[in-house]
This record gives sequence, C-alpha cells and structure tokens, in this order.
Amino acid sequence: MSWRRPELEVVKDYLILMKPKVIWLLILASAVGYVYAAMPHISWTTLVELILVGLLSTGGSAAFNQYWERDIDSMMGRTSSRPIPRGDVRPRAALAYSLMLSIAGFLASWFWLGPAATASVIAGWIFYAIIYTILLKRRHWSNILLGGFAGNAAFLSGWLVAKPFTLEAFLDSMAIYIWIPAHIWSLAYVYRDEYRQAGVPMLTALLPEDRSVALISLLDIGSAVYMWALAYAYKGLLGATVMAPAAIAAIFLGLWALRERDDRAFWRVFKSSSPLLTFFFIALLV
Repeated sequence: MSWRRPELEVVKDYLILMKPKVIWLLILASAVGYVYAAMPHISWTTLVELILVGLLSTGGSAAFNQYWERDIDSMMGRTSSRPIPRGDVRPRAALAYSLMLSIAGFLASWFWLGPAATASVIAGWIFYAIIYTILLKRRHWSNILLGGFAGNAAFLSGWLVAKPFTLEAFLDSMAIYIWIPAHIWSLAYVYRDEYRQAGVPMLTALLPEDRSVALISLLDIGSAVYMWALAYAYKGLLGATVMAPAAIAAIFLGLWALRERDDRAFWRVFKSSSPLLTFFFIALLV
C-alpha cells in the first residue's frame, strides 16, 4: 500500500491550503445564519448546498491567502511548515487551485442560493483575499478591522438565503466582527516577535506591550458582553443562560490576561475565543 502514500500526502497538502482549522467557523456562521433566519421552515438540501458553497469560497480565499503570503509564511516559525514554504506545492498550482475553488463556489452559490446570498459570498471573498491579504496586511494595522467584514459576510450569506437583510441580521453579524480582532490579535500578541521580523504591521506587534495587553483584554471582554446581550435581547432568558458559561469564561480569561500579561494567558484567550463564538451560535438556535 506504500504506493498510495504520495497521493495521500498531496491531497493533505491541498486540504491544508484551505485552512480547515480556520474556515470551519465561517462555514458554521453561514449555516447558523440560514437556520436562524429560516426556522422553522428549514430546507436540509439548501443547508447542504450552503455548506458546500462556504467550503469552496472560503477555502478558495484561504488558499489564495497562502499563495500571496508565501514569502511571509517562510519567515515565520508558526507558518513555515505550510505546503508552499515547504516546497510541496508550487505557487502557480496553489494559485490555480485557489481560483478554481473560488469560482466554483461563486457559480454554485448563484445557481443554488440566489443573487443576494451570492453577493455576500463574493463580498466575503473580496474582504479577505483582496482587502485584507493584498491591500492591507503588509501595509497598515487596520488590516484586521477592514478584513474582518468577511465574518459579517459569512453570516449574512446564510441569512439572505432565507430572509431579506434586517437590523437583527446586521447586529448578529457584528458579533463575529467584534470577535475577530480579539481572536486574531491575541494570537498575534503571542507571536509578536515573528510578525515584527516578517514586517507585518499587526497592531499588537506595533503597540507597546502594555497597550496591546489592555486592548486585547478589553476586546475579549467586550465581545463576550455583546454576544450575551444579543442572546438575551433576541432569545430571552434561555438564550442568555446558554450563552452565560462561555461569556463568563471569556470575561474571566480576559481579566486574567490583563493581570498576568504573559504569553500563556493570551494563548488561553485565543483558544477560548472559538468556543465563545460557538456558544453564541448555539444560543441563537435555542
């Protein structure tokens, strides 16, 4: 069976290009946006189609990100083992792969989900691949603040399959937008020396460390409070109760990081941020 191993390794490399550990939350946001807006009249066929569109479009943008940032990735220990810096995938092949996935996702969205959802899918791709990756990441600390609208677009692409755009849809999508800086900047703080070495102007690598600590901690606490408030506003006491454990844990870890001011504390903030968003999604669906 050893003859199959090279093929399996190639498949694994191309899956890694899609950043599955990153995009699953965006795909989940899209699915939750649809289910929440469509309840109780949920089409499971539509849900599967939406997930496939999310996998293709977000995976395509992630692969494009790895193609464009291959030089940065090779300079940072956290990313130097990715397929392109390692030499296992050629840059041109990665570019072709990313565009193929992205175009397939756009076309599938148009035929399956309709023009409104497709506009949101394409907007999310543009915010991440163009605005964040090409225009801002190497140039300005606002990279995350503007690129973060890709998270809004993911949730709204699901919502717009079932309902027109509303204030509630906007406020729910903003929970993802507020969450993203705390999530990314906590990781960037832990690896701040690598970002500085690579010349990437992440805000937490530019600010004095005391200000970075305060900013990340307050953002983490603020995103938890905002999610809890939305859960209470739209789902009542039950939604607030479901959201409470994750919100309390996030607030505690934010305060702990503000006190301890070390990498271990901010790594915990980073690792706890994904469960926080997941609990928010669960609270919406209660």
